[in-house]
Amino acid sequence: MKSLGKTKKVFLTLGAALVAAAFLVPNKEAPISILTPDIQWGQFSISPRTNIEVTRVHPDSIVFVSNAEPQARLTISKNGNFSNTPKNIVKSLCRNDRCTYVAYNNPDLDGAIARFQSDNDLQLVLIRSQKEHVWMEYKGPTAAFIFFEPLISEFNQQIELNNQVI
Repeated sequence: MKSLGKTKKVFLTLGAALVAAAFLVPNKEAPISILTPDIQWGQFSISPRTNIEVTRVHPDSIVFVSNAEPQARLTISKNGNFSNTPKNIVKSLCRNDRCTYVAYNNPDLDGAIARFQSDNDLQLVLIRSQKEHVWMEYKGPTAAFIFFEPLISEFNQQIELNNQVI
């Protein structure tokens, strides 16, 4: 049998040492999966979020809750009643419940925000896509809404790309 050259022996030894170190050196951090599966809901595919988890999946709706702020939740529903706009619903609510109405600041989405005067700074955000296929309702603290905005944008992009009735 032919003997290995000096360079080959060095690389072989180095490779064996690296493999042994990978098994012998303890890793204190939990491994992070690179291939985290998306959440499937109907024809939608939702990427997992670090601060948000899915608490309920139904064929007509899906509910997300914030890990950081348990009062904050986003409900997304298909095939809702589209005879009223979010603006009309929120204005009617604010007349009865003494909240303030603010328009949702995104031209791609039809939305409205109701802010309630309380110690908790709660708000209700109603949004529907321009295609009027999906309603999105956020309830919770004003500061926690930032966790859900990327999720709302992702849903809206998928609705616009699919351009189909749900």
